[in-house]
Amino acid sequence: MKRFSHLTLGAVFALASQQALLAQESSPEIAGLEKTAADFIVAYNSKNAADIAAMFLEKGEISDAAAQEVTTGRSEIQAKYEAIFAAADAPSIAIEVDSVRLVSENLAIEDGTWHFTSPGVDFPTRSSTYTAVLQKNQAGVWQIASTRSLKDVTTAAGHLSELIQGLKGDWTGQKDGLRVDLAFGWDTTGNFITGEMLVTKPDSEPLTTHFRFAWDAGREIITCWTFDDSGGFATADWTPTESGWQIRTEGTTADGEAMSANQTLTFEGKDTFIWAGKDRLINDELQPDVSFRIVRQAPEPDADLEAKEAPAADAQ
Repeated sequence: MKRFSHLTLGAVFALASQQALLAQESSPEIAGLEKTAADFIVAYNSKNAADIAAMFLEKGEISDAAAQEVTTGRSEIQAKYEAIFAAADAPSIAIEVDSVRLVSENLAIEDGTWHFTSPGVDFPTRSSTYTAVLQKNQAGVWQIASTRSLKDVTTAAGHLSELIQGLKGDWTGQKDGLRVDLAFGWDTTGNFITGEMLVTKPDSEPLTTHFRFAWDAGREIITCWTFDDSGGFATADWTPTESGWQIRTEGTTADGEAMSANQTLTFEGKDTFIWAGKDRLINDELQPDVSFRIVRQAPEPDADLEAKEAPAADAQ
């Protein structure tokens, strides 16, 4: 899975919209900044990595807040954008500019917030503040010297967007006589993900478990609470991986036993994932490792549509 930090390379910089620039103090340089802004947005939304790279100085750079991920020079910048644009869910961008300051005749500093939205209604906007330095070259064209993302200011829904993108919908799986049915979606506020799991097997009563996912802004991690209808409950931290999620769970069974586990959820395409659990402890007793293949359920047929498409009975 593509991580958010990689996407900052694709959207760390975009100059102000014309409306934002016009709100600044009048200056003969504003027109040049507006053109660079317009050119960048056109190139980005056209997925033209070469044109974007050409807008940077020869040794221009893109950096994260801690300067741990720095891309330097036009060739590296173009390669990064090419990789970003190759993804099926490459985002579109929008910018809110707080200020554009002309610190000298040939140097400008911009501060603001950028937003990116990937395709799909269940992928809310991700946001970050940024600062950018621009330099006017000898031909009078403003070029990007440096851009740096500063602080992630994504909403709770935005932080949950990648998880809901993968999990939303109805799922099922069967193994050794046990059947699992799951369903996930947004709650009514749009700030939490809710879910339900029904486990059935021939020799016991069905067991229903309810899920609620939230973004823990204090710890900067996705947390999930689960409650089953027998009285057990658990808390789990969900950490993204390249292919899915790492899940650390701790809780209490309905019988008062302490339980914990390390679990993984690994996607195989968009319609299948493998849930696996290891280091499973109940009252400090190690339990066998488990693995379960879950597939997306086909949508229910539309009864009205079937009726319309059914051939008419022969008239008698």
